Amino acid sequence: MQFIKIQKKFYLATLLCLVLSAWMIFTSCTTSVSLEARQDKTGAVAMQTKISPSVQALLSSLAGADSTEALFDEAQIRASLKAAGFAVTGLKFPSKSALTVTAETKNITTMLRGSKDFISVTGDNGISDMRIKLSPENIRKAVAIMPEDTALYVELLIAPVFTGEAMTAQEYTDLIAIAYGEKIAQDLLKAKVNLMFSVPGTIVSAEMTNSNENDVIVKNNAITMSIPLIRLLTDLKGTECRIRWKE
Repeated sequence: MQFIKIQKKFYLATLLCLVLSAWMIFTSCTTSVSLEARQDKTGAVAMQTKISPSVQALLSSLAGADSTEALFDEAQIRASLKAAGFAVTGLKFPSKSALTVTAETKNITTMLRGSKDFISVTGDNGISDMRIKLSPENIRKAVAIMPEDTALYVELLIAPVFTGEAMTAQEYTDLIAIAYGEKIAQDLLKAKVNLMFSVPGTIVSAEMTNSNENDVIVKNNAITMSIPLIRLLTDLKGTECRIRWKE
């Protein structure tokens, strides 16, 4: 059961430290992460995720565990989030392979220890400017603050974002197919990370690097940005999200 224990401790702490920590979303069919930014820089984070049947079977196989066993441990999740500086306000398990969590942070710009550019908020002439940098460096810093045994899980991903080895999306997909099977590789290709932001004002602009039409949707004071997971795992240049609003 050692692998499952490692995975439990790592899962949410890393995800919420980065707000979206794309590499962990590798294990899910659908994942949505939202961030509510407030004027005083406090924030609320929420996540919904469900692990795909194919990945669930893989995890159980690697752990030598019963495939019917739940993959999440509430006590470990709460402890990991607390250690990462979050106050959990809600934690539910709709099924053995799904969870929803809400948490509060005192300062959205310091959610990732050791990073100075993960989230930045500046202001000029009444316009607030928030930037979120999903760079390989920030992802690796998130891993670095986790317990050492999380490295065992990271190694399973063999993703360029961790190894630093240049690899196209197709090359990485082929590698995953060889390592874990075609079904998981196809799940990876279909997976997207939906990032939702709400800000305390009227949105002036919202943009994301390497985005396509309909990847960024603005409605009222909320923004949804959709990123293919394969891009987050293979693009060594990283992705930057930028939102400007008038208070």
